[in-house]
Amino acid sequence: MPAKLTVSGLAKSFPNGCPALGGVDFEVMEGEFLSILGPSACGKTTLLKVLAGLLPPTAGEVTKPQNASGFPSCGMLFQDLALFPWKTVQENVAVALKFKGKYGGEQKAAVSHYLRKMKLGGYEGFYPHQLSGGMKQRVALARIFASDPEVMLMDEPFGALDAATRRLLQEELVSLWESRRKTVVFVTHSITEALLLSDRILVLSARPGKIKKTIQVPFTRPRSYGILSDCRFSALESELWGLLGGEVEKSLKEAGQVESGEAPSVFCP
Repeated sequence: MPAKLTVSGLAKSFPNGCPALGGVDFEVMEGEFLSILGPSACGKTTLLKVLAGLLPPTAGEVTKPQNASGFPSCGMLFQDLALFPWKTVQENVAVALKFKGKYGGEQKAAVSHYLRKMKLGGYEGFYPHQLSGGMKQRVALARIFASDPEVMLMDEPFGALDAATRRLLQEELVSLWESRRKTVVFVTHSITEALLLSDRILVLSARPGKIKKTIQVPFTRPRSYGILSDCRFSALESELWGLLGGEVEKSLKEAGQVESGEAPSVFCP
């Protein structure tokens, strides 16, 4: 399969001197679901923002697809969802289509299709403050799939949800993704989530983030929670915990949250 995204020598430092990323190289294949694991403040969100074109890299480059208008065709699902509080569910999903120049019947059909897919039928006229956390996540997922980008960038979309809602939405995301097979780059703190969803996992070191190891996930699709009882799942889970353990400790030391009590020398946003 051809590469959909190519990242070469990517580094990012902020104006205050914080080195968020320390030289990252990887490819994402067309139709691949790639997850990124790493300790807090290792540059995962920064990496997604650079891929989306929201932040410029300090060094290196990102090669990504262009749509017919010449703009990079990447859609991003933010941690805070970025729903417009003054717009209804239907209007929040439709706004992504307006940016792509889709109006009228075409827009209405796409919005209706994805609201049905995400079990939001009957909630079209509701506003975000009237929805539960899980329903807001469904709106955000409907919006990114309706916008139909070449590459979907997802920043820990299920991190704030309770376990039951998170599991349900993981299953719905996989089902929706398997029907379209879009290229996805997915940031998560959950090892279990990464193994359930991904084709491949990149493990980042403590900041400045670098790729410590790439893990190929061996489970065939479609998947279910039954793979949790597979001995290979347990082995990969243990390997990932081992890779992350030391990096989490480094990250905590940097943040001044261990016994030394040392404050970080430079704050990273």
